[in-house]
Amino acid sequence: MNVISKIYTLVVLFTINFTFSQNKIETYKDSVKSLLYNNPTKAKYYCHKVLKYAKANDLVVEEAKSYCFLADLSGALTQKDSAFYYFDKAIQKADAIDNQKLEMVFKINKANYLFNEFDFQEALTLYEECVTLSKKLNDTDAYNYISIKKGSIAYELERYQEALKIYKENLSKKGFNNVSKLDIKLGLVKTYINLNKQDSAYVFIKSGIEESRKNHLKEHEIHFLEQLGLIYIDKKDFSNAKITFENALKIAEEIDSNNLITEINIRISKLYSLQKEYDKAIDLLKSIIKNEAPSNIPVEKLSEIYYLLAENYKSIENYSESNYYYSQFIDKSKKIGEKRIEAIDHLHKIDINESKERETEQKNQKWILLGITGFLILLFIGFFIKRRKESIQNQVKFEELLLKIQNFENQKSSEETAVTAHNAETVDTFIDKKDEEFETELISNSIVTINSPSDGSSTEEDHIDADIESENIDIEETANSNFIIKDETRTEILDKLIKLEEKKLFLRQDFTLHNVAKRLKTNTAYLSKIVNSELDKNFSSYVNELRINFIIIELKNNVKLRSYSINAIAEEIGYKSPESFTKYFKIATGISPSIYIKKINQMKENENK
Repeated sequence: MNVISKIYTLVVLFTINFTFSQNKIETYKDSVKSLLYNNPTKAKYYCHKVLKYAKANDLVVEEAKSYCFLADLSGALTQKDSAFYYFDKAIQKADAIDNQKLEMVFKINKANYLFNEFDFQEALTLYEECVTLSKKLNDTDAYNYISIKKGSIAYELERYQEALKIYKENLSKKGFNNVSKLDIKLGLVKTYINLNKQDSAYVFIKSGIEESRKNHLKEHEIHFLEQLGLIYIDKKDFSNAKITFENALKIAEEIDSNNLITEINIRISKLYSLQKEYDKAIDLLKSIIKNEAPSNIPVEKLSEIYYLLAENYKSIENYSESNYYYSQFIDKSKKIGEKRIEAIDHLHKIDINESKERETEQKNQKWILLGITGFLILLFIGFFIKRRKESIQNQVKFEELLLKIQNFENQKSSEETAVTAHNAETVDTFIDKKDEEFETELISNSIVTINSPSDGSSTEEDHIDADIESENIDIEETANSNFIIKDETRTEILDKLIKLEEKKLFLRQDFTLHNVAKRLKTNTAYLSKIVNSELDKNFSSYVNELRINFIIIELKNNVKLRSYSINAIAEEIGYKSPESFTKYFKIATGISPSIYIKKINQMKENENK
């Protein structure tokens, strides 16, 4: 085998081995996740496999996660020392790689374990650290989850209304996974039962059991069955209570959860006591202590066991045993009482700090709101002043325009009288009838005039077609050339142009330089030069003046036209777009068509009063 073949073989073997290892580690991880809530012992076995692989391949994050899983599993198996050891290892690893997200998750898990061990003060301390981290990381889901756990602590401290409020607030929130949703429902169930609202509790028990089974979350199913058994006991339905507890115990034994086995057996012993089967209750309680080292049983549960033993021995009149277990119960209760007082005090301090934070936040929000309100007021005042100023300016311009209209109408009336006296037909409302001057005064008596745009802006939006606009570039050059137009030709063209005005052909969209020149049987160069030289306008300004002067009078006198939309009015006088019409109207008058129409209507209304 040559060297290349050997290298190729090694690469293939390495790839196969790596792929196999990757598949193997993923298989182990999947096994851990699937067995976490169902079979802690088996899950722990696979978790050690993941940890071993992570260490061998320097996968620090996987190693840290493995420690956290081992901690949770050790807790489920009542291996307290192992649980704390693995939690601390996980947190240390996360801190070593400066992964605050992982650190927060591991601390939440440790706090949960402390909560399950009824160490509420330490749990609260860790939860508060996690609250700070969740705010820093802007992790809303983690923050909401911690609030649920604080609700659970409030419940354990018998602050049921406070717990109920927290659970209800979080029930409608989105972003929780299936486990968290079930935790909220379970919290509501327990709280409702303690508030003697069994019907409300039953609704959530039913949906909780269904969801637990659907998502294969056996631990949660056990908890919901336990609460259902308590409701049956409250209803004195001992038969169904026993069946329910036995179902829960069977599942707990299947998943090998010592904590849950102990908890359900305590419930069953209570049921025996209620049924006056005291010997059965005593045997079951003693078997719990025998099978599980007292150090592995949380002090709260151990205290409950001692109390139940004392009560059952008392019921069978075995007072020596009863007194012994009462003394054990009192000893444990003192410790529980101290822990509860410390936890309540700690929770009280947290409540005070949160109240202060809320107060500070409300003050900040108040100042922000005042600032925004002040800014809006100033903005409104500025807007009002600007509108007021514009309104005054519009009124001044409108009055100036009215004066021009009045002068125009008076001048037009005088010219019509003069023309009638001479038995001559008017050529244009803007023309002095002196034969030698009519050419240069074609529209000198217009109401308004429009000069060509001085800013070099494109006129493609106005009434003239795009092809005519491009033609104007050549026309301007031609118009400035030194060719001479005969006086007869000039007079003839102007005379024909006036005829077109009389027919109001300028109101058509096709009233363009090219089309007008064609109608006048001349060329665009001649027509452009005559309009420029005689009227001191380019053709575009000339047409716009005719249209705007026409519409100013029409709008003043025609109430029906004033009811049209700006778009319709623009089309009526030859504009292809309302924007072009508004643009030239404003250039000519200083106000927009809509304002002019509004003020004309107001003026007419005042005249009619």
